[in-house]
Amino acid sequence: MPRPPLPREVAAGVAEELADGKPLCGGCGAKVGPGALFAALAGLPGPQRADTLSGPGDDAAVLTHGDGVQVITTDHLRAFTEDPWLMAQITAIHALGDIWAMGAAPQAALAQITLPRLSPDLQARTLAEIMAAAESVFRAAGADLVGGHTSVGSELTLGFTLTGLAPRATAKGGARPGDLLILTKPLGTGTILAAEMARAAPGRAVAACFASQSRPLSADAAILAPEAHAMTDVTGFGLAGHLFEILDASACAAKLDLAQIPFIEGAADLAGRGHRSTLYPANRRAATRMAVPDGPEPDLLFDPQTAGGLLAAVPGPRAQALCAALRDAGAHAAVIGEVTEGFPWIDVT
Repeated sequence: MPRPPLPREVAAGVAEELADGKPLCGGCGAKVGPGALFAALAGLPGPQRADTLSGPGDDAAVLTHGDGVQVITTDHLRAFTEDPWLMAQITAIHALGDIWAMGAAPQAALAQITLPRLSPDLQARTLAEIMAAAESVFRAAGADLVGGHTSVGSELTLGFTLTGLAPRATAKGGARPGDLLILTKPLGTGTILAAEMARAAPGRAVAACFASQSRPLSADAAILAPEAHAMTDVTGFGLAGHLFEILDASACAAKLDLAQIPFIEGAADLAGRGHRSTLYPANRRAATRMAVPDGPEPDLLFDPQTAGGLLAAVPGPRAQALCAALRDAGAHAAVIGEVTEGFPWIDVT
């Protein structure tokens, strides 16, 4: 449908932002870019409470809890499919990613749901479908869905706030030179979903995208957390952006082997035809400390991922055995590079 004309007076930058007529992506493609986000967080003070162990910028808040820690995170997504069950399933898995990335066992979940305008009967049926799908994901992960908040808006938006428990949190800092990097899911969800919005994505690519997004990371986390020196989940800032979070926190550099990085079927072809997520330009601009070749596969290093995989820095001698265990558990896992000494920088070959 054609977009209505802009009002005569709009805020600075709005007309330029909307000039290409491209619709705003759903999922993690709708996130605020890393540059703007980090600039906003830079002004926040550190924790004032002794039981708050983390500050702004971590995957989740870390609080002291008995002899261990409790982690708390929140996430939400603009809908990218008209199937409420599938959208709720993927959003629940996506929100759990920060809990799993910190090596915690999921504990409890609260839902935040914005429904489009519907009749009361359709509201009840849609809410019941969303909650049933989400509850099935959380229960399988060992967590309880205990409540939440609903509202009505212009589109379906789903989110969850989660807590988890762990003896200790697996942080982003801690990677060491000689560690190898393991990725547990293929890349490409942002590009495929952007192409789908333009009705240009092959059905097989969309199906492969949804299948990857619908796979939980509980088994991946159980295998990696006991041995990972550093770990995060790959979401809105893409593989490059989230790897930089590990490198900056660990004061290390990295080399990536492009031939070893897995991609979702059809993603590279769509990237080669110019399909990009809304967040891609901001992710690319933020990755200034990189040497990367041109091409569709390198472009996917900046592709925002929704319900993406875990990225872990693990001891080099253990990497292949851990990767084999991940594959046995159903992960599309690969050793994609190594951590090196030096100023935080990524070389891609």
